[in-house]
Amino acid sequence: MRTSRRARKENFHPLFFWLWAITLLVILLVSNSALVSLSISAGAIALVLMKPSNTYWYQSFRWSIRLAALAFTLRMAFGVIIGVPMPGRVLFTIPGITLPDLFVGIRLGGDVTSQRLISAFHEASLLVALILIFAAASALSNPHEFLRVLPRKYYGIGLATVIASSVAPQSARSIQRVRAARRLRGENSTGIASYRKVGIPVLEESLERSIDLAASLESRGYGYFPNPSRYRPHIWRLRETLALAGPIYALIFLLLLPAVSGVLLAGLLLFAVITPGLIS
Repeated sequence: MRTSRRARKENFHPLFFWLWAITLLVILLVSNSALVSLSISAGAIALVLMKPSNTYWYQSFRWSIRLAALAFTLRMAFGVIIGVPMPGRVLFTIPGITLPDLFVGIRLGGDVTSQRLISAFHEASLLVALILIFAAASALSNPHEFLRVLPRKYYGIGLATVIASSVAPQSARSIQRVRAARRLRGENSTGIASYRKVGIPVLEESLERSIDLAASLESRGYGYFPNPSRYRPHIWRLRETLALAGPIYALIFLLLLPAVSGVLLAGLLLFAVITPGLIS
């Protein structure tokens, strides 16, 4: 019990990292800069590494990095293969295919210019930053504690949100468990050919977990009682305010000085993103 209370005091408020993620999302949308996106992505990875944990939602962050890398690769590939004609220096040319008149303005293949690559890289870096921001918030926050701070009238919405946000960490944990079992049996657990043999047990385990969750909710009378839980608030302390002040001040700085140097802004944002790790 003492260890649990001590861990609760050392952790941030359950809502903190979601407010942190929303603030960084606003910064991304306001700045609309690839340098800012890269700075925030690097800061999110550094923050997760600064706050290690053995929880399964923390361990799922590595899969989020892989998802971000896949999204970046696909967006760059689509930006090179499919796009609209853009000015700039022609870097290389790929074989083109003539599309029907229905797709007027869209070109498949052809000349790849510098402006086309820059535009694709800008959008890909923004997509990576969005994935890593909310992946970091999900990895560093406790979904069960998040559910406890919600008032009773929002309990159903909060429960659905927690269940939805727990799908990816639990799936990542299932993949690790299935791969470990395959390695113990002397089977190969890497490569594209093994995805089918890993995916089917993971899908079966996910279905079984869904059935167990439904039975658990029914046994506890979910939906039958007007007051399903007791409201147990967490205290918002000074360190949460100080840790959130970094991204907020960075947003204010960006709004007041939009023409500031990109390198200076990226450095400030990197420091603002990792502020929770420095304070804790």
